[in-house]
Amino acid sequence: MRLLPRSPVNVLLAVLLACLVWYASALDRRERISERQLDTAVTLVNVPPDMVITSEVPRFVSLRVRGPLSRLRSLDPVQTGVVIDLRGSGEGQRDFPVETRNVVVPPGVEVLAISPSQVPLRLELLGRRRLPIRARVVGQPAAGLGVGSVASDPATAMLTGPRFQLEALQSVTTEPVNVDGTDGPVEAQVAVRSPNPLMRVVEPLTVRVSVDIVAVRGDTRGTKHR
Repeated sequence: MRLLPRSPVNVLLAVLLACLVWYASALDRRERISERQLDTAVTLVNVPPDMVITSEVPRFVSLRVRGPLSRLRSLDPVQTGVVIDLRGSGEGQRDFPVETRNVVVPPGVEVLAISPSQVPLRLELLGRRRLPIRARVVGQPAAGLGVGSVASDPATAMLTGPRFQLEALQSVTTEPVNVDGTDGPVEAQVAVRSPNPLMRVVEPLTVRVSVDIVAVRGDTRGTKHR
């Protein structure tokens, strides 16, 4: 009958590891329990693919946490976070609750309070719309001349973005075409501008702008913008 283990070294290592775990746990229990306030980043996950968030997203949420003093002293905000799940959300304004289950903290740290306890967000369905292009002209032609007709080729652009914001638009503009000091027609290839960061120009990304320079009567100096 064999009474000794086949691998005494492994047994000793297991006992040593158990002692170290017990000692670390005992230290945590004996250490002073403290509290700390910190700001942590907000992450939004599972945003519906056919929607976009049009309201301001808070960069931080304030947490009040409790735990052993040494852990709180070494606690870095990058080790924490608030995750809000938008799965299944519909269009419109809604307050999303921020609960302890939404907070990521290291082991041994407890979340006592969260501020704000709700995050208001507005979601809009993505839409597409074709809009006229209004070329932007800057500068003043040579003396006695002014800006006549302005045309872009193509004349319209397809945009995608929040549908309500798209419906409110009348047109889109281009990067400026400078006619300062010119005495004849001007042509330039310029980019079509997105009206705001939530909208994207699908096509065309650039257009050919043609600007006629015509004779004017009297003192009509001053830039004409289109």
